[in-house]
Amino acid sequence: MTAPTSIFIPIIASLPACSWATGIKRAAKQRERTMRKRNVVGVSLLLICLVMVAPLAAQAAPVGTFIEVEGTVDILKHGKVPAVPAKVQGPVEVGDLVRTKAASRAQIKFVDDTVLSISPDSGITVEEYLFDAAKSERQAVVGVVRGLVHTAVEKVYPKAQPDFIMKTHTAVLGVRGTRWYTKLGPGDTDVYTEDEKGLKLEVKNIHPEIPGLQIMGPLQFVRVGMYTPPTVPVNITKEDLKILALQMKTGIKAGAADLTPEALTERLWPPLFPKYSGERSLVEYLGSGFYVPPRVAPPIIQQPAPAPYHPGGRSPIYPSGP
Repeated sequence: MTAPTSIFIPIIASLPACSWATGIKRAAKQRERTMRKRNVVGVSLLLICLVMVAPLAAQAAPVGTFIEVEGTVDILKHGKVPAVPAKVQGPVEVGDLVRTKAASRAQIKFVDDTVLSISPDSGITVEEYLFDAAKSERQAVVGVVRGLVHTAVEKVYPKAQPDFIMKTHTAVLGVRGTRWYTKLGPGDTDVYTEDEKGLKLEVKNIHPEIPGLQIMGPLQFVRVGMYTPPTVPVNITKEDLKILALQMKTGIKAGAADLTPEALTERLWPPLFPKYSGERSLVEYLGSGFYVPPRVAPPIIQQPAPAPYHPGGRSPIYPSGP
């Protein structure tokens, strides 16, 4: 080991001191530049990941919570299977489709304290829900795809345009703050408002090319057909709202026999459907939103009475026999 070392020492010593120091400095600078490039690339990749993940995190943030779940209620995340069972205190997110089965109900409280109650055999979608309490700003779009729902938008903000939109297969509802029922039929949408002060609910057809806009007041009913403008608002009574409250428990598919206090889990008093009453029913009351015009029966043609049977006679009704 002594001989080789003695050979290289004179060679190293013979090199100029400046060239030796310059080589070390160049190597150090090269390593520094390489580390800087790596850091820049790493930071860039991190920023790209944050930009891509941020919108997903915003979309996945809950916009509501289940405060009541009764029976079989499920959620289709972003409208896709498999369905996830809904649970009390479970989250509701943008893109969710909430469905209730027969004899099942659900109630959702959104971040702005709006409460949406869903009756049996019904479904809703959350298309958009933005809320900024500090700026008093809200932009919500909720769809009703089936059945009957009750909505209570408690907070009202001084905005020129409605900040809560509800869509159905035939109608668009613009709301600033009120309580109402939305009931879907095969080819129409029925809207019933409650007795609220300062109510303002705009209703129009979902197809923009169909003209007509109705502004509903308290205790009114409007129907929107598939390709027709909304009807003129008709005044309803609080008795009409009681029937809707019953249907929120039983569903709109329930028959008249099911809409009795005895069929409900909660006993209502006084009874809404007394067994003996001299009052007209809601479908017979002209001022009711449930009014159904009476049907005109076809005229009865008087037939001649058959002739009595005579053994020797020739009556066409009673043959005389052999």
